[in-house]
Amino acid sequence: MKRNLTDSTIKKLEAQEKGYKTTDGGGLYIYTTTAGNKSWRYDFKLNGKYQTVVLGTYPELSLLAARKMHDEYRDSVKQGIHPKLKAKRDEQLSRPFSYYALEMLKTQELRQATEIKKRKTMERHLFPVLDKMDVTQITANDLLDLIKPIAKQGKRETAQILATYCRQTFDILLSRQMISINPAESISRLIPKPKPPTNFAHITDEKEFAKILIGIENYEGDFVVKQALKLMVLIFLRPYNMRFLKWEYIDFNEKLITIPADEMKMNRSHKVPLATQAIEILKAVQPLTIEDKFVFASERSRKSKVMSENTLNQALMRVIHPETGKPLGRGVITSHGIRHTVSTMLNELKYDSDAIELSLAHMDKDRIRSTYNKAELLPERTIMMQEWADYVDNLKN
Repeated sequence: MKRNLTDSTIKKLEAQEKGYKTTDGGGLYIYTTTAGNKSWRYDFKLNGKYQTVVLGTYPELSLLAARKMHDEYRDSVKQGIHPKLKAKRDEQLSRPFSYYALEMLKTQELRQATEIKKRKTMERHLFPVLDKMDVTQITANDLLDLIKPIAKQGKRETAQILATYCRQTFDILLSRQMISINPAESISRLIPKPKPPTNFAHITDEKEFAKILIGIENYEGDFVVKQALKLMVLIFLRPYNMRFLKWEYIDFNEKLITIPADEMKMNRSHKVPLATQAIEILKAVQPLTIEDKFVFASERSRKSKVMSENTLNQALMRVIHPETGKPLGRGVITSHGIRHTVSTMLNELKYDSDAIELSLAHMDKDRIRSTYNKAELLPERTIMMQEWADYVDNLKN
């Protein structure tokens, strides 16, 4: 194909009363406007219709680059594909695995903390390897070579989670018809299954629990963390809800915490009556963290505003046993285990089992709706929470 234009020819083109074409060959030409602006355009016939696409402006798009783009567009037309559609598909194919993984996250209604955790897990284990590969050419063997070693390190649950994230991500590519099969569809069956879960470390003996309470009372670490542990014993929220507890959820006049549904595991709002001792703890923390939005923004977490995931468990391991004089260490009790301990003891004290389950936010909407009014046993639970706080004080003393 003969080419007609040169850079010197293009530079000499000047504005006229009407816009005009200066052809280069094969449907490619420079269009000069009445203002003297120049753009590359390509005329072609596709499906019986004449069409035009703009490639870019001159001199931003050079003569050489315009011809190269023109050749690619002509090949697309010969294949019966609109040049712009092919360009868009090529752009999609050039995107890394991480692009589609983040797109996958956007399609899921996740709590912010969950989304961040999921993204960081992929950033650590998947993106560094898979982003170096053509996302449409990744195979099941590639994924197994990446994930199996993680399972062999004893991180079986992490490996299974990563397999799920891969399957969800490749479903995005499958839905866009960029791949014909999902390479991660069945790899979870080839990865060792996690060991059966065991209960979080907890204590059921009253005397031993009393020693833990005394240890927490004498804790010499971060003051805010100490108050979080003390309050957790009185309101037994999940560790996540303790970390993300906001001042706006607390009504001191009503002596009530109300956590919105999107913050709760069961996806229903949760009300927590506050005993006098619980209010005292919150009042003690308030001057330190009221500007931080989160109630338990410890000194180390001020920059991120949220207490880290392991803070409470690490603090419990550092609690000094009043008899041995040594830290509790690992395996005695965890922040989540406190809920097991409280649940066991409240049941042994013969409190209403439904009131206990409601306080632990274990009951689903259907069971509550079929059994209770909108108050959700608040009067009974209010009495139980105050009596439990008094009981805890007696154990410490």
